[in-house]
Amino acid sequence: MSIDQRLINESLFIQAFKYAPIGMVLVALNGRFLKANPAICSILGYTELELSTLTFQEITHPEDLVLDLQFMTELLAGERDSYQMEKRYFHKDGRIVWSLLAVSLAQDEDGHSPFFVSQIIDISDRKQAEIELREKERLLHEKDAHYRVSMMIHLEQVHELYRIISDHALDIITIASPDGVTRHISPAVRNLLGYDMDEIVGKRMLDLWHPEDLLALDERCLLKYSDVDMFICRVRHKEGHYVWFETTVKMIRNEIGDVEKIVAVGRDITKRKQAEDELCATKERLESFIKNNGDAIWVIDRDEKIVEANAAFGKLFQWKSDEIIHQPLPITPPSLVDQTRELHEQVLSGQSVIGFETLRLRKDGTLVDVSTTLSPIHDTTGHIIGIAGTCHDITEKKQAEQLLINSEKLSIAGQLAAGIAHEIRNPITAIKGFIQLMKSGVSEKKLYYEIMSSEIERIEMILSELLILAKPQMIHSDRKDIRNLLAQVTTLLESQAILNNVEIITECESDLSPILCDQNQLKQVCINFIKNAIEAMPLGGTLLIQVNTRNENCLILRFIDHGCGIPEHILAKLGQPFYTTKEKGTGLGFMVSKKIIESHHGTVSVFSKENEGTTVEVCLPTFS
Repeated sequence: MSIDQRLINESLFIQAFKYAPIGMVLVALNGRFLKANPAICSILGYTELELSTLTFQEITHPEDLVLDLQFMTELLAGERDSYQMEKRYFHKDGRIVWSLLAVSLAQDEDGHSPFFVSQIIDISDRKQAEIELREKERLLHEKDAHYRVSMMIHLEQVHELYRIISDHALDIITIASPDGVTRHISPAVRNLLGYDMDEIVGKRMLDLWHPEDLLALDERCLLKYSDVDMFICRVRHKEGHYVWFETTVKMIRNEIGDVEKIVAVGRDITKRKQAEDELCATKERLESFIKNNGDAIWVIDRDEKIVEANAAFGKLFQWKSDEIIHQPLPITPPSLVDQTRELHEQVLSGQSVIGFETLRLRKDGTLVDVSTTLSPIHDTTGHIIGIAGTCHDITEKKQAEQLLINSEKLSIAGQLAAGIAHEIRNPITAIKGFIQLMKSGVSEKKLYYEIMSSEIERIEMILSELLILAKPQMIHSDRKDIRNLLAQVTTLLESQAILNNVEIITECESDLSPILCDQNQLKQVCINFIKNAIEAMPLGGTLLIQVNTRNENCLILRFIDHGCGIPEHILAKLGQPFYTTKEKGTGLGFMVSKKIIESHHGTVSVFSKENEGTTVEVCLPTFS
């Protein structure tokens, strides 16, 4: 054969191989795939490259491999020219592909056989149809016998399954006849009610019911009208006490609708019932507590609408229940709306407000002093759904406090009267003496004028501090940042500090809560303490002012000097009117400052060592 003819034949073979509608592969003598056409790749799910890494043995079903290898051996031995067989391959996705395989041995011009040529037709659909047909024929021939056998097996399985469920169920399973006589009961009856199974079989479970529950059952006509029902009842234990059960009953009816069996499943709910009863009792006690409490109690939702209010609320604020339920809370004075909103926001964020003294509005427009407590209300998931509030009238308490304050003022007034008489008599005596000298014609009149002017200024200073002491506790309170207030005071006193060679250093925490205060009064406190510190360091020094928080509700303000200090025997007398160690002091400055701090619900403490210095510590409540 010429070279041209051979090339033509090879080209034709390649075209036929590539575009053949059936699968074709060239297989080496060792079983490895040498070449595969697209059809076989589609049949088996592999690419040609993936097949080139495999042998046909790897993807042949084991049951077909022995026969396939036997035919190949005969082919190589020359005992046959080709062979055909039905054969199963493994698809790439793991499923089985049925095929009709035809194999021949290729030979070159020298008579050598370098590879096998295999042609593969996918017959999976046909084989599946054959299998289904044989299965249908088999089912057709064995239908009756198989049905009977399968039903018997199924029935046995059902009975076995029921036995397993019944024997191991924690609930009591009962099967009764239509008249209620027990035909079967599960072993759980021994654990839950103390009876053996044979003590119950043949008897009516209803005979063990509590009489009150049996009467309720008769009223419901359960056995006459309902196919499925659930009820809660008490069943008598063998030891005589009753056990709470939640029982579900199912009526099993025949073809004509008559009841053949009654199936019941009972679960012991004694602990749950006890918990429910305790919860109910707790609820009743709580409702009674709220209803009969002398304090006004109310509940509002997140929209600040009233959900519940007790009788004391109506009595205190003059509202009837039907006038306010589901209405906005009507007891906030217009001037305190912002304050109340801030309190509610605080509670809705998870905090409580306890014993907050404020004013509230009655229906007739009058105001009442109250102490109120607000707490968040959570649902079962922990979310805050509203606010519970209580308050009681503290008008009498306020009046008593005012009487006490007035009494204290009278007591202080007595002390002050003695002090004033003494303190003012001295400069007046001096002035009178100098006037007499001037009348007698003494020549040093200018010096006398200066001394008299100084004494008059001293009298003015005493009277000014007395006026401060007599002022009301708080004139106007606002939320203020203590850092801004200190900055204003230190700027005011900076020149005095420089003249006395004193450096003022302020140290403040970065995150400080605001305080509720009268700004002018608190400035006066800071001015008094800073002036005292400067005067305590005549040779100069450093005044350190520290501001930090002791806890979330308390702000600490410290004035620390390194001056002469205060002797211990004098510390105990601080705050007494007209007691002072200063040459020109009145003893009223510290008393005034202490009074202002206490009117802000704060405290002041003094720590001092002689010749080492003094620390004045002021604690003020923060406003969160």
